[in-house]
Amino acid sequence: MGIFRCMIVAQKEFVDHLTSKRFFVIMALFLIILIIGMYQGLGEYNENLAAYQEKMTAVESGTLTGWTPDKPSILSVFSAISDQVVIIGAVLAIAIGFDLVSKEKETKTLKTLLSHPIYRDEVINGKAIGGSAAILLAIGVVLLVSLAMLLIVGILPTIDEFSAILTFGVVSVLFLLVYFTLALTLSTLAPDSGSALIATLVVFIILSSLLPIAGEITIDTWAGEQPEAPFVQTFIMSGDGALISTGEERDPQEEKEVMMKYEAEAEAYYEKKMTVTAIVEAASPQTNYKKIIGAIVDPYHVAVKENSPSGPFTVMVTDPDTAPPHFMDVLAGIWGNIVLLLALPGVLFLTAYLCFMRIDVR
Repeated sequence: MGIFRCMIVAQKEFVDHLTSKRFFVIMALFLIILIIGMYQGLGEYNENLAAYQEKMTAVESGTLTGWTPDKPSILSVFSAISDQVVIIGAVLAIAIGFDLVSKEKETKTLKTLLSHPIYRDEVINGKAIGGSAAILLAIGVVLLVSLAMLLIVGILPTIDEFSAILTFGVVSVLFLLVYFTLALTLSTLAPDSGSALIATLVVFIILSSLLPIAGEITIDTWAGEQPEAPFVQTFIMSGDGALISTGEERDPQEEKEVMMKYEAEAEAYYEKKMTVTAIVEAASPQTNYKKIIGAIVDPYHVAVKENSPSGPFTVMVTDPDTAPPHFMDVLAGIWGNIVLLLALPGVLFLTAYLCFMRIDVR
């Protein structure tokens, strides 16, 4: 493969994307919704910050004791941006990739292109690089607009927050590459652009909407019915204000044995539920993406949730004296989701590559 010829193809595809009305319209819509979301998110952040300062004043003055409020983070604004990336960003990635090969088939230019002194792998690699560069540019513009709005309202991110924002951008690019490579693969397999677009949108809808619903049904079916607590004890208030139990008196030893059996059944139920949930999450790029973004923008609560045991008696306890973990440490704990998000674009591109190398251009 010649790097020079590959980059010529990539440059052509990149310029075609930037001059495309389709790319411009979707990107403009993306930025408009982004600006509106940033405006609303910054307003909510300022309200939370004012409430935090008011509570801290009460704590320092001694009028409020036994509790320390959580300081709001500007990274919470990027959680809302990730919701837009999941939908509009994915549509943009699909729009970039769905006709990269199928358009060449329809216009009969693929045969002409391959008749030149250029290899097939240079063509498919160049198209992939050009599309990926367009996605990288789109996310770069999103981050620049977001940072500009933060600076306009007088918010200067710290070094850690800035590194988290950059990591947010990298993860968002990886997520969009999933749908770009999916569209590229189906563009290689489909006979025309219309079929490629429909097939890609169908897969997108399945992964983003139907899979979570089917996953919930599968989880409930596989895990079975949730065990019920063996004893339900209620209390009523007597006329003199005393609480009186309405339950029957039970043998303490018998009650202990029944409760131990219930706890074992409940633990097995929640383990089954967690196993199926992990499998369903692995099949959903959206779920992986949102989980990783959650670890970036809110590492403390994600770490608490990940380290808390599951079960009917789970109580998540936060220690106000414990320093919040760095988001990179929390990301290390969900490495499986990161590997899946990294591997899926590679697998899809390999599929597109092999199909393109075997395509019949007669």
